[in-house]
Amino acid sequence: MTESEDLIKKLNLISHPEGGHFSESFRDENNNVSLIYYMLQRNEWSHWHRLTKNETLHFYKGDPLTIYISKDGIDYKSVTLGENDNFHYTVKAHNWFAMKSNGQYSLIGCTVAPGFDYKDFELAPADWKPTNFDIA
Repeated sequence: MTESEDLIKKLNLISHPEGGHFSESFRDENNNVSLIYYMLQRNEWSHWHRLTKNETLHFYKGDPLTIYISKDGIDYKSVTLGENDNFHYTVKAHNWFAMKSNGQYSLIGCTVAPGFDYKDFELAPADWKPTNFDIA
């Protein structure tokens, strides 16, 4: 069993609609905040999506992870977690974003406040990407 497969089992991660694997690890009783574990393995992508709330991503373990962010659906920027002492990043509400591990796997945490709700989540169509996105 690989290290990522072992973590999937230990953390009870299941398939996420955007790709990868996740499990909710905390939600307070008033839904003020929610926190999940989220993992991408080699060759998995977190498909382009956006939330109506800010989402803070925290790097935990594995290989660095690149976050691709687009405000306007045309241009994009990228931020890498897990290298150069960069261990968290907040994706602002209404920005499209996608993620990819830069190695065997990346385990991160995702915090949303107020707590995550699927009605605040929009998954882009399967073939959508920012116009100037040139990453394979």
